[in-house]
Amino acid sequence: MFLLKEEFDVKKNSVAIMTTISAFLFCAVIVAASLSPLAGTGAAANQFNSAGMWSAVGMILVLYFIPFLVYMLGVDAMRYVMAVLCGFGLLIHLSSAGFILMFSFFSDHLLSEVIFVFGISLAAAAVNVIWFVAAFRSGAEKTSVNTLT
Repeated sequence: MFLLKEEFDVKKNSVAIMTTISAFLFCAVIVAASLSPLAGTGAAANQFNSAGMWSAVGMILVLYFIPFLVYMLGVDAMRYVMAVLCGFGLLIHLSSAGFILMFSFFSDHLLSEVIFVFGISLAAAAVNVIWFVAAFRSGAEKTSVNTLT
């Protein structure tokens, strides 16, 4: 299961793009939640521009950056470590979306007050699914749109 250099570069670039988008959306969920009524749900909730919010964003970026850097340095096996982390992210985003939905149904807050955070969580989950496709598709599955046969 050896990849040609150009196949590896294409795969590496698509994984890099999807990882960057995933990291951005994960941080966006944290920031958006700190701006929403979700920020008042408990003692551990982050308020916007607080030290807790920035430390959460920083921790997410570190957890994305270290495996990503090792992968970009050429260790292809790091994809599997990143896949486990991506699976955790998928679980976090889907459970966050479910929590936000339940929060709006069973609290005094309307769904319209948290819909932005809900949307970002679902978008981040979708990006994580796309990340799996980008990271693990085989070279044989990539077909050209221009071929007629």
